[in-house]
Amino acid sequence: MTIVLIGRFDGVRQSGMKQRLEELGARVTGAVSGRTDLVFAHRYAEGKNLQEARRLGIPIGDDDALRALLADEDGSDDAGPEAGTVSDLVALRARLLRLEREQGITEEHRAATREVRAKEGVRLRHPYGHELEINDYALSPCGRYLATGTGTGFGCHGGSLQIWDVAAGRCANGIGGIEGGIGRPGHAGSIQWSADGRRIGLAYGSGRVGVFDPFSPVDGPRTLAEFLLTDEPVWPVPWALAPDGRRVFVDSGSPCEVGGCLVPMDGGELSWTPGAARPAHPYLLAERLREDFRAEGTDAHGDGTLRADCRVRWSRDGTRLLAQGESRGRAEAFVIDVASGQVSWVAGIGELAAWSPDDRLLVHCDEGLRFLDAATGKPYGKKAGQKATGQKATGQKQAGSEGVSALQWGMRGDLPRLAALVGEDNASGAEPGVLIYDEDRFRYRLDVTPVEDGLVFADSWAWSPSGEAGAWLTADGRVEVWSLEGEEPRRLRTLDVPSGTGVVLWGADGVLMAMSPTTLRFLRAGSGEVLGDFSFLHAPQVPKPLGETYWFFEARQFAPDDETWCAVFDEGVVIAPDGRGPESVDDILAWTVSERLAWPVRWGELAVVPDARTAGQALGDAPDGEWLRNYAYTIEEELSRWGAP
Repeated sequence: MTIVLIGRFDGVRQSGMKQRLEELGARVTGAVSGRTDLVFAHRYAEGKNLQEARRLGIPIGDDDALRALLADEDGSDDAGPEAGTVSDLVALRARLLRLEREQGITEEHRAATREVRAKEGVRLRHPYGHELEINDYALSPCGRYLATGTGTGFGCHGGSLQIWDVAAGRCANGIGGIEGGIGRPGHAGSIQWSADGRRIGLAYGSGRVGVFDPFSPVDGPRTLAEFLLTDEPVWPVPWALAPDGRRVFVDSGSPCEVGGCLVPMDGGELSWTPGAARPAHPYLLAERLREDFRAEGTDAHGDGTLRADCRVRWSRDGTRLLAQGESRGRAEAFVIDVASGQVSWVAGIGELAAWSPDDRLLVHCDEGLRFLDAATGKPYGKKAGQKATGQKATGQKQAGSEGVSALQWGMRGDLPRLAALVGEDNASGAEPGVLIYDEDRFRYRLDVTPVEDGLVFADSWAWSPSGEAGAWLTADGRVEVWSLEGEEPRRLRTLDVPSGTGVVLWGADGVLMAMSPTTLRFLRAGSGEVLGDFSFLHAPQVPKPLGETYWFFEARQFAPDDETWCAVFDEGVVIAPDGRGPESVDDILAWTVSERLAWPVRWGELAVVPDARTAGQALGDAPDGEWLRNYAYTIEEELSRWGAP
């Protein structure tokens, strides 16, 4: 790449940066031109070079982006989800849960809790950080963490991201103040995890893609890297976070026939208008499609551009992009080789399609289910027919598979398993139910009626991590759990879920999650035990215990229902209405360790008090305690005026 450095960068000599960039293979020049690929500018820099870079649409990175490029990658992200003693505490928590079931809460529980609370960074956390309905969600690849995100609106302090400890059924971290909010209602994929669970990508605001630390210990968002699409396209655009969490694919418009760009996300902010990029820019994909793909896909206007205007994802090894689109007047699936930026194959498909988790198969609906080999785009299976002579490479049609309205893949070892959901009143008039396939081989038909409409998409089916069981949200508003490991399926149990639930997920440790835009319930799939049950967006018409004046207390106050406001302090003090005891908050609060692990509060001691003055006394020498004792009277005066004209 040809790079230009603009301004003086704090703490680093210009000559040293130039030498390091040249060692990495760059050509560093002193003036911006049409051949410049990338500019790094000090955040306060100005001048003709920067003006010319903006005019030419050249990507502009800030100080942090340059430092991230030059940093030793091995030294970054050294605090993963299992960092330090967290993994030991996970095992200890599991053992203590078993002990509690056998003997109740013992002195061992209390001693372990005292030790946990003595660690640095332990917080007493409530789960009510969302100020609006949940827009999107994503389960981490390990199944241990659920991320939920909201947009922003009048009176909200930006969007919010919450990270939930699935095994505990509690909130482990909350990140607020995300500019412009996360995603949009009805659009999936605004939240994406890296393969190792250490980074999380968000599509937020207007034309922003960022990579965040999901376990950041700060109260505000810790943005590791940000890509600002300065042309502000229709949002959200199709995008995908690479498995390593250090690159994104974004299809925001470009001068190429293979639409989209690959942008590094090591750190800092990068601003760019991809649509204005010069041809052959290193971030862009292939400038021109292969001639055979152009000829068969050119539309009536002579446009052969291929765009991923539906959801796209990276292959697990990071070498391919698996995409779908309708940019050329028909639904198509295609695979892009990341190294060359060129398309490997294109096939016409039905409007509903899904790639298997192992990247080997694509299933789509074209008057029934048809399977394609994801490596070649050709029909898959021993009985697969030849490629169609017309527009579509349809593959093998599965008899009895008409009327499918949703597809969900799982894995059983090395075997991909498919659940195809047939809803009521489908256009084909087919009987509702769930069709189960091992690869392309039909196994079972489950005679149930699944819900079609979900929180973001039809996510009413969930595979267990082992692939040997499944759960779905039925039309009567319950979740059924079935065993799918024998010759015949067996219904194991039926679980109650909150009214309005539209999504069911299956995480690690046998925990199911039932979700709507305003509710979230965690249940054990094996027993139906409720681990956590939350409803959001309560607005009690009573005063908050710490009032409205002191903004720094705002995040501590929460409403667990429509009648009550409470407040929480990390020292183990909770303000709740008079008459409530520790047991009244046990099912919502948790001590959190490193923003990763939620520890039950019932194993230790909480001081539940009725008001701010009493909280100040209970907090003792803690900073908040001293403050409340000095200013409790001002809070009481404010509360006394509640309801005054």
